[in-house]
Amino acid sequence: MMNMKKVLTMVLAGCMVFGLAGCEKASDSGSADKGGGNADAEITIGYSFPGSNNEFWGSNALNSAKQAAEALGFKLIADDCDYDQAEQISDVDSMISSGINALVLAPQDASVCAGITAACKAADIPVVIIDRWPGDDLKAGEDYVCFIGPDDEQAGYDIAMSLIDSGCKKLLGVGGVQGTSVGEGRKAGLDKALKENPDVELLQYEYAGDTWDDGDKAFRNLYQAHSEVDGVWCFNDSMALATVNVVKEEGKLEKIKVGGMDLLSNSVESMEAKELWFSTGGHYMEAGFGAVVAYDAAKGVEYNGEEKVQMSLLRVDQTNVGEFKEQFLDKEQSYDWAGASRAENPDVEYNFNLTLE
Repeated sequence: MMNMKKVLTMVLAGCMVFGLAGCEKASDSGSADKGGGNADAEITIGYSFPGSNNEFWGSNALNSAKQAAEALGFKLIADDCDYDQAEQISDVDSMISSGINALVLAPQDASVCAGITAACKAADIPVVIIDRWPGDDLKAGEDYVCFIGPDDEQAGYDIAMSLIDSGCKKLLGVGGVQGTSVGEGRKAGLDKALKENPDVELLQYEYAGDTWDDGDKAFRNLYQAHSEVDGVWCFNDSMALATVNVVKEEGKLEKIKVGGMDLLSNSVESMEAKELWFSTGGHYMEAGFGAVVAYDAAKGVEYNGEEKVQMSLLRVDQTNVGEFKEQFLDKEQSYDWAGASRAENPDVEYNFNLTLE
């Protein structure tokens, strides 16, 4: 069986403020031709991402970047910033100095984007931003090529509706990082579902973070105050699986359903075991999609797709997890990264959506 990490994978990169000296050094280095497109030169793409200590970033996303690099023949320079904005600035500054031709940027948060895009623009390096919205002050086509990410509001809504449609009436919310586009977007989806279903009560919502430990701590506190809960909405699968672990400890798997986002391999196993109820995802491919667009830009191909791409995601629960495995995990298949490139296939149209047949 082919591992999920080999099937749905991605490429990412990070952003932050750089000193002028770093920009000048990158511009003068000449170690690689910059974006603008020498079709015969080796292409080097930088990939900066938030952290490597979870499956989403450190395995699935990174593998997709590597697959795209192998398929298209470019060199990949990848580095995580350990969830630290200053470290991400330093990482990308080093990438610019090393002579990258393009950057795929998965920002730790929006605050890093203005400085990184400005530094890359000064060095004639195209930037594709993924996963976390850079804010409205930056403009696609001017400051960066495009944004590719999940439709976070729809994802948050789908998590909530999966719980509500299965009969849950008393919910707890284990949220992401307050103030981030992904954290606020998914919460907006939860709020929309609650507004449409006034008979469903949100007992309490807590911004928790995005790791297993964050989810474990938050849900233990929430459950202590609200043992009547029958459904738990979680920002991502790491925190959802931590919540499931606590629910198992309490012997309440029959009573409490848990939903999350990311479709991690452990999440699929948990749904098969009738533990985790729901997960939505597949968006770790955003990095691979971003790498394809970055490669094309470095080759001098003008981007002609949407400025803000919001990927439709797969919705999987205990009732259709078998179909998901059959379509995406059990087959010897891999995404055709080279076939998605307009530099390699001028007539192809960019398509970033995922479907479960």
